[in-house]
Amino acid sequence: MKIVLALGAAVALTVGTASAELIIDQLQDDASVYMAAFSQTDLAQSFQTQLYDNIAGAGIFLQPGIGTTDNVTIELWDFLPTEGGTMLTSASAMGTAGEWVDVYWDPYTITPDTTYYLVFTGNSTLGISGSVANPYPFGMVFANPGYNPFPDFDYTFRTYTVPGPGALALLGLAGLARRRR
Repeated sequence: MKIVLALGAAVALTVGTASAELIIDQLQDDASVYMAAFSQTDLAQSFQTQLYDNIAGAGIFLQPGIGTTDNVTIELWDFLPTEGGTMLTSASAMGTAGEWVDVYWDPYTITPDTTYYLVFTGNSTLGISGSVANPYPFGMVFANPGYNPFPDFDYTFRTYTVPGPGALALLGLAGLARRRR
């Protein structure tokens, strides 16, 4: 799979001969406070997609002035790990303080209006920005041992989707065609 960054919030995803454009689905872009250090444990953000039936990636905004560059892993879970959750997919990328770090994976089918969790791990030097003003009404921050909930807090995060009916089927057919060669 080849991932190419495009202008703005779109990303072109190419599998075999088929391609689809990723768009931002969920976005909480208020980065007004230093929310958490990666050296803390059990960092997660809950979210719900309202329109789309897949998630193809996610990103977080790294707090300026905390660390420099380090590995960031974002995992997608159906429930929190402490609540019997299952990790559905994950990816890692190098992140730099003061910038967005995005990771991408094959589109994963999800159910709209269902709560999912992004779990953040991978380093001990960077921090995550966020807001204490509850800007994202469809989720909340979890942090510290046991994934303690903070209902009025949200990390600065975004999720990506492949929009449109049949988009996942198109990608699946391209994958089958590639395997048959």
